[in-house]
Amino acid sequence: MRLSPSLLLVLTACTGVVFDGPASVDTPATDVDLPGEDCTTAPGVAPLRRLPQRQYRQTVVDVLTESGLGSLLPSITPALDAVPPDSPLTYLSHDARLSAEHVSAWFAVATGVGDGLEQSATARAALVGPCGNEARFTEACRSRLFEGFGRRVLRRPLTNDERAELTAVADAARSGPEALRAMVVVLMLSPAFLNQVEVDGAPRGPGGPLELTSFELASRLASTYWRSTPDDALLDAAANGTLATEAGFRAQLDRVFADQRTRRGLWAFWQEWLKLEAFPGFSTDRPGFRALTRGLNFSGDPWADMTDEIRRLTERHTFETPTSMDALLTTTDSVTPSPVLAGLYGVPPWNGQGAPPTLSNRQGLLQRAALLASNQEQTNPFHRGAVMRRALLCDVLPQPDPVALPPGALDPPPVSATSTTRQRYEAKIAGNPLCTGCHQSFSDLGYVQEAFDALGRFRTTERVFDEQTGALLAELPLNVEGLPRVRFEDDRPVRDAAELNERIVESGRVHACLVRNFTATSLRRSATTGADRCAEARVARRLRDGGTLAEAFKAIALEPSFRLRTVETP
Repeated sequence: MRLSPSLLLVLTACTGVVFDGPASVDTPATDVDLPGEDCTTAPGVAPLRRLPQRQYRQTVVDVLTESGLGSLLPSITPALDAVPPDSPLTYLSHDARLSAEHVSAWFAVATGVGDGLEQSATARAALVGPCGNEARFTEACRSRLFEGFGRRVLRRPLTNDERAELTAVADAARSGPEALRAMVVVLMLSPAFLNQVEVDGAPRGPGGPLELTSFELASRLASTYWRSTPDDALLDAAANGTLATEAGFRAQLDRVFADQRTRRGLWAFWQEWLKLEAFPGFSTDRPGFRALTRGLNFSGDPWADMTDEIRRLTERHTFETPTSMDALLTTTDSVTPSPVLAGLYGVPPWNGQGAPPTLSNRQGLLQRAALLASNQEQTNPFHRGAVMRRALLCDVLPQPDPVALPPGALDPPPVSATSTTRQRYEAKIAGNPLCTGCHQSFSDLGYVQEAFDALGRFRTTERVFDEQTGALLAELPLNVEGLPRVRFEDDRPVRDAAELNERIVESGRVHACLVRNFTATSLRRSATTGADRCAEARVARRLRDGGTLAEAFKAIALEPSFRLRTVETP
């Protein structure tokens, strides 16, 4: 993948390699073995954070829809679209930045909802019943607002102080519609709505982590699997005490996971983990790129087709025919209905009926076009290898001292009619110990993936194009052997991409990395310690040993650390 410069971080010298996205982990290699730590210690610190952009937007949509106010959504869509995106330089859910643009957008959303209510008798009646259209906002009407909309917004019942403050807003000087508008705006600008607040639980021992309350647990379930807010059923289970029981919690977990909203939430996770939203688009205006696609029906939105394939593949293996991670990493099923992508793979499009077409020369999730494509006609083996090492295997790569970089260190080597991409990149770092020490950990991962061109299309020779004219300069034989060291202690070479994939599956590293990233993004921990790491290792080991993806995603919520929060202290 080749990304927009504004989204990139330099990973290493002498390469032209850049990497988008957060550090996958806060420690070196993630494994499925239990760490040498006390598993009874507190989970990692979870600072108070605002709702991420995606979760805030979805929460507003779901709250309004469940409150009968879906008709107001078109009028506030511009305000929702104005909420600033979260930084890809960290996990999206970890972005703690708060700007004037955030406040302005939140205010516009809240006042937009309030204005819509004040102007629409139908909306007021949908929210609180006929009393919403009376001249004065009565106590009975306030109770309906607090117990319905208010509970949905705050994700818990209102406190007595909150009720009193909102009642004061609805003073005698305001008409009924004006009072309703004022209270709704105040609720939607409450810090308890705009932030993921988990501070009401009782400490587990002196100075220990907080045990989440039932309402906080309901909120965490919805945030983890729906990237949104609890529905009334979850809030009711918290209110009547059943969510606090083991049987009640498991019943709600099963219901939440079976809900269609979990597909949406898990797809958001896959997009973030696999960096699918950072792709800047194909450079279709480049003569070299047009030459690369010659003979293909490269029309429409091929990148959307490629990411849609990942969505279909992960949903198929998680929900439709639940399978293990190994099955996802080795499947040769082609599930794309896109003629463009199917043509690139050399198979017919699949209409969803019967057995899918079978791919040749590629295996599993990691060898699909979305994880191999570059936006230009050339591949970048250093970048491919670094992304696999850091994002998919969860290893930490050292970053160089920028002052020590030689001139041109970050420039890709120029195209040559006599050298393959691999040969050009190998020559770039040859004899430079500043580069080779780091590159030995990931370059061969990229060299083996040279079996796929910049579109993710399988090849046995490399076609070299003049990037300015699109002329074919040469067609050169490829060397795709390498020493990938999927585990650093593993010094076995591989002959090709298929053997690399086998080595990755065998290692269990991607299994563990998936679990680590899902935990970090959903629980929003700034660091992981004993309890978290033990939970991750247990779930990863289950996944490695043949447990299904669905079981692994649910197992995170069944770990004791899911119900705890360690509060940040000065």
